[in-house]
Amino acid sequence: MNSPPRTNSKPLVASDLPERYVVKDNGEESVLTCLEAPNLTVRIKAGLTISASAARKSPPGTIYLDGVAQCEPFMDHEKQVYNLDHHEGCVRTFTLSTCEQALLMIMKGLDLQNRDWKIFANEPDLDTILAIWIIFNHLRISRKEPIHRRVLFALVRLEGIIDAQGLELKELSALPPDLLGKIQRIIDYLRNEEVNYKKEGLWEEIDYLDYTASVLHKIDQIIYKSSDFIDFRGIEEVARVELTDNRIAAVVEADLGIYELEPHLNKLYGNRLGLVILRKGHNTYTLRQMDPFMPRNLDDVYEKLNFIDPAVKCRTQNNKWGGSADIGGSPRATGSQLTPQEIAQACREAMQKPSLLQQIYRFLIAAALVAAVVAAAEICAANWQPEKWFGGSHWSRLIQDFHLSFGIVGLLTTFIVLAFLANRRPWQYGLTLPTGNDWWFALPVVVLAGFAGGVWLPTDSLSKLSSYEIILFAIIMIPLAFELLFRSLVHGVLAQGARIQHCNSRWFLSWPVMGAALLNAGFCNYWLIETAGSWEPILSGWAFGEIFGALVFGLAAGMVRERSQSFLPAYLFHMIAATSVAFASNLF
Repeated sequence: MNSPPRTNSKPLVASDLPERYVVKDNGEESVLTCLEAPNLTVRIKAGLTISASAARKSPPGTIYLDGVAQCEPFMDHEKQVYNLDHHEGCVRTFTLSTCEQALLMIMKGLDLQNRDWKIFANEPDLDTILAIWIIFNHLRISRKEPIHRRVLFALVRLEGIIDAQGLELKELSALPPDLLGKIQRIIDYLRNEEVNYKKEGLWEEIDYLDYTASVLHKIDQIIYKSSDFIDFRGIEEVARVELTDNRIAAVVEADLGIYELEPHLNKLYGNRLGLVILRKGHNTYTLRQMDPFMPRNLDDVYEKLNFIDPAVKCRTQNNKWGGSADIGGSPRATGSQLTPQEIAQACREAMQKPSLLQQIYRFLIAAALVAAVVAAAEICAANWQPEKWFGGSHWSRLIQDFHLSFGIVGLLTTFIVLAFLANRRPWQYGLTLPTGNDWWFALPVVVLAGFAGGVWLPTDSLSKLSSYEIILFAIIMIPLAFELLFRSLVHGVLAQGARIQHCNSRWFLSWPVMGAALLNAGFCNYWLIETAGSWEPILSGWAFGEIFGALVFGLAAGMVRERSQSFLPAYLFHMIAATSVAFASNLF
C-alpha cells in the first residue's frame, strides 16, 4: 500500500538517533515495546473497549488509554490498574487529556519498573501516542535527564488543549506566541501522516503498531539530542519469565559481553533481574545469575537444560550446559537446540521448587488420567462388538476376549491423551531416543520384580492363542500399553517442575518415579480385585507379594526411564520380563 504524500516542512530534528521502538510477536499477538523499557508492552486494537466493571477487575499492571475503558478516569494504586481517559464518566471540559494525565503520573513518581505492565489503546491519535511515549520514556523523564523538557511540556500541554477543547481554544495553553507557533508546527509534523491517511480513507487499514512506532521515533528526534544516547546499547529482550520473589529471567541480545552488559541491565530492569541469558549467536548463550540470594543457583538450571536440550547427549560429556554457580553457557561444540522461550521456561522450572500441594495436585491429575484410561478400556471392552467390523473372522473372535480388548483400548486411549499433552514437550514424556547406558544395570531387578507380580499377563486368555498371537499381545502390546501409561504419561505429568535423574546424575529416587510406581501398584491392586470379583485377595493378604512386586517393578522401570531419558528402555525391559514370565507360565 502506498503511503500518502508527506509535507516537506518539518521542525529541526536529530536524524541519527537509535530506533528504540520495536513491534514483536509474543506468540499470541503483536505488541509494541521499547528497548529501554522491556517490561512495558502496548497493544493497539481498533475499536477495543471494555466495561467499567471489567476494567476495575483487570490484572495488576494494566493501563488503559483514551477510551478503551468505558468509565471515568481512575487510579487504583493498590491493584496498580489505571485508566487515563477524558471521555466517559467525567466533565470533559474540566478533565485533562490522556497525555497530560500520563505526564503528571510520571512526574508525581509512578513506579513503572517494579513489574510487567500492559498498556491498551484503540486508536493511535497523537494524544494517545504522546501518552505511550511518556510511559515508555518514564525513566528519562523521572530522572530529569537532559532532554528538551520545555518543548516536551509545551507539546503535551498544547496537544492536550487541542484534543480536549478544540483547536480554536489553543491559546488557553498560555504559551508565548513564538513557542506556540513552534509547537503547532511540531504537532502538524507529527500528525501529517494521520491527516493524509484519513483524507485518503486508509486510516483503518494501516498497521497501528508500525505507525505508532514511527511517530514515537519522530518524537524522539524532537525531544532528544544525539548526545543523549552516548551510553545507549541496543539491548533487545527476546524472552522473559517470572521467577520467585519478584525476580525475572530475561533472554536478551546485545553486542556486548555479559560483564559489560551488567550496568545497562541494572538500568533497564533495576533489581528485578534475577537471571539473564545473553544470546550471542543463533544457538550460543551465556547465563549469568544477577541475584546471588535466590533459593537455587545455576547448577539447578544446568541440570534442567541438559535434560531438555536435544543437543546434549551423554556420549559427549563436554558438550553440555555448564559453568560455575553464577555464570555459565550453552554446549560449546554444537550450541543449543532450544528456543529462547524454552530456555527461559526451563530457568523458571529450575528456580521454583514445587510445593507439597503442587505435587499432590499433579499426582491427583495423574491418578485421574489413569482412572480415565482404565474406565474407557473397561467400558469399551465390555460393550464393543468387533464382529461388526471383522465379521466372524478369527480376529473378531480373538479381540472379543475381555482381557485382550481391555489392553487394546487402554493402549489406544493412552495414545490419544499423549497426543494432546506431549505435543509440545515430547522429551518430558520420554518420547525421545535413549541416551547413556548405565540403566542396563537395572535389568535384573526389573525381571525379578516382573516374576514377583510386576508383569501383568492375562494367562487364561493368552493360553487360547497361538505363539505368534502371544508375542503380539503379551510381549509387544501389553508392555507398550503399560509403559506408555505409567512411564510416559504419568511420569511426564509428575515431572513438570520436579527434579529427576539423568544419565550423568547420581542415582536417587525422584518423586515422578515414586508416584508412577504407586499408581502402577494401584492398578495391580485393582486388577486383582477385578479378576477375583471381590476384595478377598487384598483382605486376606495373599496378594501382598504381587502388589509389592508391582511396586518394585514400577520403581526400577521408572529409574530406567529417567536414566535413559526415554520410555523405550523401560519398554524393552518390560518385554524381556514379560517374555520370561510367559515362558515360566508355559504359554509357549
